[in-house]
Amino acid sequence: MSSKSTNSNARTEQEQASGSDDESSNEDADASNGLKIALPEGSESVSDAIVTHREMLREPDQHGLATDEDITHLSEAMETYSETVDEIRQQHDETDTDIDELQEVIEHQQAQIDELQSMVTSLAEILGTETEWRSFE
Repeated sequence: MSSKSTNSNARTEQEQASGSDDESSNEDADASNGLKIALPEGSESVSDAIVTHREMLREPDQHGLATDEDITHLSEAMETYSETVDEIRQQHDETDTDIDELQEVIEHQQAQIDELQSMVTSLAEILGTETEWRSFE
């Protein structure tokens, strides 16, 4: 006999000898550690429950989840929100385009300002004076 089978036999004998108190504590431990899912009525397994839920979602009015009026109202609301999202997305794109154009204008103006400051500084040096510039960065 191998040592594995000897160990398993010894454990089995200890479990049997420990009595019903240990069995109830093992059942409590199994109950707290196990995953329990409440299945809908008529479902015998998780796969049955999944199928049942899919059917309920496909035809909610037949399963008491929503009335035809609720479905119509929600569908109309979704269409309205979808249109609103499309409009906002278009406005966002237009705003991004405007921002890009403004950034280009600002960069061009900054280049012109730098060039003008350079010219004025050169002229001031020729005249023997100094210039001081304030920036708004």
